[in-house]
Amino acid sequence: MLTISDLVVTVGGPGDELVLLRGADLRVADGDTVVIRGARGAGKSTLAAVLRRELRPRFGRIDGHALVIDDADRVPPDRLAELLESCRARGETPVLLAADEHFVGAPRPAEVVLRLAKGMLIAEPRPDRADRTDRADRAAPAPAELRMAPDELKRKAAAALREAGCPDDPAELVADVLVEADVRGHHSHGIGLLPTYLARVAAGGVDPAAEPALTEEGATARVDAQGGFGQPAAALAAEWCAATAARLGVAAVGVHSNNHVGMMAAYRWPFQRHGVVGLLLNVSGPSLAAPGAVKPTLGSNAVCMVTPTEKDEPFVVDFATGVVAIGKIRAAAQRGEPIPAGWLQDAAGRPTLDPGDLERGGSVPVFGDYKGLCVTLIAEVLAGMLGGQTVSPLVAKQRAQPARPMNCGQLFVGMSPGAFGLDQTDKLLGVLHDAVLDGYPDAPPDLHFPDQLEARNTAAARADGVPVPMSVASALGWAR
Repeated sequence: MLTISDLVVTVGGPGDELVLLRGADLRVADGDTVVIRGARGAGKSTLAAVLRRELRPRFGRIDGHALVIDDADRVPPDRLAELLESCRARGETPVLLAADEHFVGAPRPAEVVLRLAKGMLIAEPRPDRADRTDRADRAAPAPAELRMAPDELKRKAAAALREAGCPDDPAELVADVLVEADVRGHHSHGIGLLPTYLARVAAGGVDPAAEPALTEEGATARVDAQGGFGQPAAALAAEWCAATAARLGVAAVGVHSNNHVGMMAAYRWPFQRHGVVGLLLNVSGPSLAAPGAVKPTLGSNAVCMVTPTEKDEPFVVDFATGVVAIGKIRAAAQRGEPIPAGWLQDAAGRPTLDPGDLERGGSVPVFGDYKGLCVTLIAEVLAGMLGGQTVSPLVAKQRAQPARPMNCGQLFVGMSPGAFGLDQTDKLLGVLHDAVLDGYPDAPPDLHFPDQLEARNTAAARADGVPVPMSVASALGWAR
């Protein structure tokens, strides 16, 4: 098996890097052949050098061994068949590089077809065995995804929400939170959730017209989401928390009776605007297995910290307590792709690469063994018990139980630096950044600090648009 995890390849020195491959993930089963197509200059040769261990990636890892065949479309079929047979006999994975205008007409039991473009490996449908040698006589394969400008995607998403009965302002907010997740590269929390949201509205699990109600008492407050979309309640809580902390020094808001809120980092702006440090936590439905456990009994809860800066963006740390966010597994299922090893175990507790096993009783392991379990339980107490008057085993799963409100909970805590005698945070954040850099004997990896990948993904989305899997586009009626 060949496994590529979070592979980032760059050329050039620090501060002048050119990204050739950004965050590639690939899992190839034994016996499969990989075909990577790309235009001249797309980076195929560089990727080949990395797979041969001739070039060190800036970030990520490769497990397993590959036999890379350059210009495979020019290799005679008989010779190519010999190479593939000897490759598999040695336990290597064949990786065939071909020009963008060609498919490789090689015998193989299975084939993973990818296209290398703009620093990304994009999955493509496999050519049919019967006619793959005569590409001119067959129709081009259907695209694996659409690409839309962020503003266009927001308009279409908001329109779909309004059609489902959501008023204008909440529709705009929900659309904005979903699209921002896609822009930052977190497709697990992006527009791929919209079909599920709409299905839950139709089934009665989300009241699209519900208005969250806030009850305040000094430096604390409670928000009753009343079973509506999660984003309006979370946005109300974040704004009140940040504004009150700026005034009083510290504030905390619990949100109960809520539904899915999306990416927690989406609620960073009130804390940046008011100059307040924020701690944002969320509990979700059971999907996480404790160390050594088989069944999903706890939520892959979210922990997010927002620190205001003098720059345009605050410093944000945002992560789930599973080894991977649940939505990333569902996003792989939407794209029809396998998932990395270690992300998921099936209902019997066995490791699996099939994202569909998540909906068949599978579970995500907790990160960091028992220490990750401790972080999960901290979120359970703060966001679940205090914030939402619940805990994750009592939270409904939004796909499996579409007719029920999730009743998940959040906790927003705000702390004004000034109340603790700190004028501004940038200088000390800079010291932390330098401390990370000082730990590397040579140049640090290209991605070495939180939010760097998000910044890169944001620039790419603004330049090239947001990818929308065809399965999602079709479900929303957007496929062309």
